[in-house]
Amino acid sequence: MAPDTERYQSSFPQLRYPPLRNENPKISRRWLKGKQMHDGAEDLWRIYDNLYDLTNFIEKHPGGSQWISFTKGTDITELFETHHLKGSAEKILPKYFIRKVTTPRNSPFTFEENGFYKTLKAKVMEKIKDIPKDVRKQSDVVTDLLLVACIILSPLSCWAWSQSYILGASLTVLSGFTLSGLITCAHNYFHRADSWRMFLFNFGGPSYKEWRISHAMSHHMHTNTLQDIELTMLEPFLKFMPYKDKSFWIQLGAFYWPLIYPFSQITLMTVEFLSSIRKLDGKYIHWSHIIPLSLPTWMWLASRMPFTIVLPVWAATMMISSFYFTVYGLTAGHHAHTNFFDGDIPRSEVLDWGIHQLDTIIDNDDHTSHFTSLTRFGNHALHHLFPTLDHAELVYLYPTLFEHCEKFGIEIRRNTFYQALISHSKQLWRKQPNNMKSRMKDVNSNAVRLLNSMGSLY
Repeated sequence: MAPDTERYQSSFPQLRYPPLRNENPKISRRWLKGKQMHDGAEDLWRIYDNLYDLTNFIEKHPGGSQWISFTKGTDITELFETHHLKGSAEKILPKYFIRKVTTPRNSPFTFEENGFYKTLKAKVMEKIKDIPKDVRKQSDVVTDLLLVACIILSPLSCWAWSQSYILGASLTVLSGFTLSGLITCAHNYFHRADSWRMFLFNFGGPSYKEWRISHAMSHHMHTNTLQDIELTMLEPFLKFMPYKDKSFWIQLGAFYWPLIYPFSQITLMTVEFLSSIRKLDGKYIHWSHIIPLSLPTWMWLASRMPFTIVLPVWAATMMISSFYFTVYGLTAGHHAHTNFFDGDIPRSEVLDWGIHQLDTIIDNDDHTSHFTSLTRFGNHALHHLFPTLDHAELVYLYPTLFEHCEKFGIEIRRNTFYQALISHSKQLWRKQPNNMKSRMKDVNSNAVRLLNSMGSLY
């Protein structure tokens, strides 16, 4: 299929349609390739209207080389602003300046000094100095315990099938649920500087490297727009965009999604292996591809059960993990029918990045404990605004966020898990556009209630 170069976006008509969005397979490297075609970065790195040559900084980058090497030839303005909270990056950057560019940014988002996000960021940079220094260890402990649980439960579930179908089924479900929690915890780490815990994500099938692109660089920075490849990957089976030409059969995704979610991780793993073998868009086989296969190997060795039992149990574990991971991921906040998606009418065709994020998120009231936040994508508004912070740190920042939103007249919306589940089905059905311009400016009436429920954590 030839790149779509003459089409423009629905909600932001001044921007061109991502040229490779409809090409199969829909992989993260192809999304980057499409951005290179439109971002005007000239094989360098673009931040605002400046070009930088970061080649000599790739191996020096404190967060790891991938953040720089993957993004060559693209506009990294959103990544730069949201991933640096200490003020040091701004001091280093000028030494790599090459020249100005004349083409406008291929993005509707702004980061004005007196705007919503930059002023919030300044407050958060001060507030994080008061957060206990060892609070991140809470996430480390939860992640490590879930890893141990997976190591024990995965072969145990194989052995249990030889004893009792009920026991085997019960332990397989528990093993799948635990694996889902583990890879969600690992998501906390691939947002940050390189760490061995980020590799745990691969136990679920998909590659942490590819998810750094599709999730951290695409979804987080361009949420619910046509540059959000996580929505692209679900198509054509599930279409969340509220387009008027959405067919009745696609709308039925509001009901058949439980049949899709169990296969999402296995599908992503298969696409990852095949595209790496074929070396599509610069991909290649990496030692980390062994990690997903190490789990069934361990199950076989530790349980001493035949492959005829191990492989079906592993497949069932993966499907259960995939179901929970996808359900929690797609009810974390973005896929509600009252949120902004491409096809809706935005507040403005050019708007503050932080305000856009809150137009695409409904926080979940059920995820107030650290464990549920870490294992179910909780505290999602703050996680999107400041993705490099650990989930254990986010809870300390809610008073600052509520106060800031009240000042700007921005509403932080909240719901429960079951409300989110129903709302995400409504979004799959929805064809009529939301008008975000008509959204009333409202202070956060839920702030006091949430603060009271979290009071013991501050």
